[in-house]
Amino acid sequence: MFEYKVNKLFGIGTAKHVEYTTSGNGSVKLTSTGDPFVDQFGLISQYRQLRPYSSVSKDMKTLWDIDPLYTLKLLFYIRLITRKVKLLDGTETSKVQKGAGLRHEAFMRMLWLAINHSEAFYKNLPLFITIGCWKDIIQLMSYDLQYHGWDNKVLDFDKLSDFILAGLENPNTCNLVKKFLPTIKARSKCTTLESQADTIIGKFLAHKLFGSGEFSPNLHSNNTYESYRKLKSSGTAHQWQQQISRSQFNIDFSKVHGRALALLVSGKYLANHGLEKDYENWIKKQPVAKFTGFVYELFKGLNNKSPLYKRFTIDKQFEGLIKTAKDSDSTQSSFLVAIDTSASMISKVVGLDINSNEVAKSIALYFSYLLKGRFANSYVEFDSKPVLKYWEGESPSDKYLKNTSCAYGSTNFLGIADLFIKIYNHTPIEKFPSGLICVSDGEFNSYGNNKSKTTFQLFKDKLLKAGFPKDYVDNFKIVLWDIPNTFYSRQEIRPKFESFADTPNFFYMGGFDPAGITFLLGGEEKDKPIPKTPRELFEAATSQEIMDYIQL
Repeated sequence: MFEYKVNKLFGIGTAKHVEYTTSGNGSVKLTSTGDPFVDQFGLISQYRQLRPYSSVSKDMKTLWDIDPLYTLKLLFYIRLITRKVKLLDGTETSKVQKGAGLRHEAFMRMLWLAINHSEAFYKNLPLFITIGCWKDIIQLMSYDLQYHGWDNKVLDFDKLSDFILAGLENPNTCNLVKKFLPTIKARSKCTTLESQADTIIGKFLAHKLFGSGEFSPNLHSNNTYESYRKLKSSGTAHQWQQQISRSQFNIDFSKVHGRALALLVSGKYLANHGLEKDYENWIKKQPVAKFTGFVYELFKGLNNKSPLYKRFTIDKQFEGLIKTAKDSDSTQSSFLVAIDTSASMISKVVGLDINSNEVAKSIALYFSYLLKGRFANSYVEFDSKPVLKYWEGESPSDKYLKNTSCAYGSTNFLGIADLFIKIYNHTPIEKFPSGLICVSDGEFNSYGNNKSKTTFQLFKDKLLKAGFPKDYVDNFKIVLWDIPNTFYSRQEIRPKFESFADTPNFFYMGGFDPAGITFLLGGEEKDKPIPKTPRELFEAATSQEIMDYIQL
């Protein structure tokens, strides 16, 4: 642990304790921004893995002891699915709310809340459902049973079931609740801990609705379960699934929700039942198609042999994601996207079965549709020698397939500064990008004997020495969009940052929903200035309209 004057190294602030570390390639890093909220916000990509409760509990306690309200706001941001949020009374938020869309991490944090601050848990449970989905409450009950068993469960199942029953009575939510009611399976079919837990939950809900007396997980009542099954099947939110199960092939594709639509076209169902042409004609007519998953999921498995209807679906759903991101923001920015194509990016992303390079490419393509100016359709590939390239093709799927980048070489981030300097000789400063969105695992190269300056600082120093105007360099923004992998360590990845939370124009974001980048691109809400520091970016993300409903 060392103590340095921040105003000497970072330009602002007072004395802070700094603990240095290094990237896998030896560049100088900080283990913390000095703000635990900014740290955890910047590390959201790492939460895609199924972290143990002990790690989640430690993080939650750290934040709660500082500020309970912001702790809840970060929890909600982690779960929030990007869209206009429909409240239980049927009203909607005025603008699209943007979040990370992560489930396991949010569930574990909610369990911590239930154990340690149960009043806050039950107060905010209705809101938690609205930012995610009705299945979340079933998942929370299932997690509780899987971790603790029926006799030692920590959640109040009577309170939770009363909430579910209220959802069944609410005309705005009843069909969604029916859709996610767990299926009661025979004991011989419950081959996993999850299926066993879901069956117990189904039995419990069936008993609450149609049974009598005291409930026991070993209780069996055919009449009660048959009434429950009829209730579940009466819902209309999953009509297309019922049609498939009955071998009825006149499917109304408009009723199939986004993630299921992607799964439908990626399998053999359409081909096996002669529905390819019907589906292709339908999807071609759609201006956009809904999708509430992550952008990398759209392109997974895409290749040059993929049928046209699959490519049309990818394009329409991709355009739907872009439309959602733009709905509440003007998103006018002249950022340039930099894709890390170094060797470490070939490793699998933490918690996923896809490598960092593929995820980075899909996110960079998404960003290119939000940006403007000379560099809007361009990007930098940086490994040993960065190169400025352009997206080729007419459609998102075409552009993705024509990008044949592979991961090799070192992580020469400062090479992008050299590229800027080369372009600067014949390009007016007004036409330069205002910042970089660096999609990377952050394992930058080591540069000389430098012991105190991070790579982002060295980048700006290099531009200044090359004659770039000081005002331009001072206001130049660098965003590290974290795509972590285990190339350098198969154990828990160490937190690594480039600056403190109050350092201007260096930012940290992560996760697999890129819509959050619009907090930095400028939007319609003129009374809310664009964030200038990592802390202000965190506050912008956790001060969205839906966060006002959180209760302590």
